[in-house]
Amino acid sequence: MSQPDARSNADAGLLRELESAAGDGSFVQAWVRLKPETATKRVVQRVEQRVGHPAASLRVLPNLGAMVVRGSPAFVRELIHQPEIESAHSTSQPLTPISPIESREVRLPRGARRPSARRKRRPRG
Repeated sequence: MSQPDARSNADAGLLRELESAAGDGSFVQAWVRLKPETATKRVVQRVEQRVGHPAASLRVLPNLGAMVVRGSPAFVRELIHQPEIESAHSTSQPLTPISPIESREVRLPRGARRPSARRKRRPRG
């Protein structure tokens, strides 16, 4: 399918990856969440028939109702456009630090401090 924004169930990061990978022929990896009671095998086989080739790798996570798929941009794009797909996200999200809401120095009360690590040694003898 040539409509990158046809489905709102794919995040913007995944759509960007699909666009950039389409030019250089590299694979795209995505976390895909399925609607309840979906037959994963049937969906994947349908996509394979439409695209003409299988995914490079596929890991089904049945307890989460999801799968992680790595394949050509055409395969991933066709997969996320299937009606059984609830959402799709890129697995390579940038890591950003979480900034603190409020930061302040913590002072312990005098009696709550730990004893010094230095201990006096007994003389040998």
